Amino acid sequence: MDKKRTYFPATTAQQRRLLFEAWEETGERDAACRRAHVSQGTFSKWKPRFEAGGYAALAEPYSRAPKDPHQTPPEKEAQVLEMRRQYPEWGKRRITDELAKGTNWVPLVSPNTVKRILHDAGLWPEAVPTAEKGGPAIKARTADMPGQALNIDLCFVPVSHDTEVKLPAVSGSSGRLVIEPPADPESKRTWPGQVFANENLDYTEAMLEFVTASKAAGPPLSNPESPEILSIKAQKRELHQEEQKIRDERRVVREQRRLEDQAWSALKTARQTEKAPPTAGSVAEPQAQDTPWRVLREQRTASLVQRDQQDQSWRQERQTFRERWVQLPIIAAWSAILVITDNCTRQCLGLPLFVAGPKVTSAMIVEALRALLPPELRFLITDRGTHFTADAFESLIRSAEFIHVPIARHRPQSNGIAERFVRTLKEWLRDKSWQNDQELALLLEQFLTEYNDRPHQGLPLPGLSPNEFANRIWLL
Repeated sequence: MDKKRTYFPATTAQQRRLLFEAWEETGERDAACRRAHVSQGTFSKWKPRFEAGGYAALAEPYSRAPKDPHQTPPEKEAQVLEMRRQYPEWGKRRITDELAKGTNWVPLVSPNTVKRILHDAGLWPEAVPTAEKGGPAIKARTADMPGQALNIDLCFVPVSHDTEVKLPAVSGSSGRLVIEPPADPESKRTWPGQVFANENLDYTEAMLEFVTASKAAGPPLSNPESPEILSIKAQKRELHQEEQKIRDERRVVREQRRLEDQAWSALKTARQTEKAPPTAGSVAEPQAQDTPWRVLREQRTASLVQRDQQDQSWRQERQTFRERWVQLPIIAAWSAILVITDNCTRQCLGLPLFVAGPKVTSAMIVEALRALLPPELRFLITDRGTHFTADAFESLIRSAEFIHVPIARHRPQSNGIAERFVRTLKEWLRDKSWQNDQELALLLEQFLTEYNDRPHQGLPLPGLSPNEFANRIWLL
């Protein structure tokens, strides 16, 4: 096994002075190196400087700069510049490779050296300025005429709201509601890692407190539901179990029918083979043998009649289940508002309200859009939520003959007009109160009138309301 080698870091001026003081005092190199804790190679490196300049020569360390720095010859720089002028579209690597062709692919200069030569000569393009987040600086564009493009989005608000209670941020793009946890303005944000800020705790104590705090900082429990909601959920659960039981029985019956159909098909095939025309010299079978086949055919007919009766009974049961589902009230702690904003004038064309809340479907949204979309619509801008990518929405696109513009994922600013409108709507509803969907619908009508008639700072002509801008844009 190799003996471990001692690592000696870079020496200081005090170490070097102590090294040669001990060497002059004892005259022994090894003892001086052990006293100064340096290697023998360090002693050999500094000894000529000490003999030439004394202790003053030990103050400054050796320079790491090359004694004979490599510089690109002027003739090579001239070749790089000449090749760049002849082929301005070539980059640094292409120029490097072309120069290496004449020397049997021995590189004369590196690509970075080519870049430096071109940069010093002013032949290297300047970097394109970018935005703060790393993307190119792109100017925002809006539609040229009213009705040309619309921005739509879904806004979720509680079914009831008290004054001065902040409306939480809710997202339904994934098909389920993602709700922002409520924040307490009087309480400070805490997290388990704060225990490490206490310097009075040693590592073990801090880790134990961190583990305890991590276990205590689990997800908050959901709010208890009312007995009425629990009763409705129990009824839905019982109805679902009954429906699933009948569906399983129906599946067994269908499998049995499939086997019966296969057996009957095999019998028919065998019967057709037996009734084939007799060949010369063969004897025909007597007609009495048709009696068993007639009995089997009658049984088959009776079985098909029984199947029709079972299917009719099944359809009736399924219709009964549908009626029972409809009679149960919809459990929705949230209401959904469809935001429809004109991309050019910022006019709000409507705010359809869906009491289904998180259960809102694409078919409901399509039905509301058919009554509000302008006939001259060319582009409809939405996010990639499940409501705007379903088959029902695709059918609307084909029938209304507009172009669907889904924004990029995780880039809500691409639909910024609708996102900003949702923020304005929630700010307006913040100091309002409602207890049911009827009261909320009246508030939305009031907001729609005020919003379209008040000045909008996002318009090209400041001081105009969306309605006024829509009337004057034809004169611009």
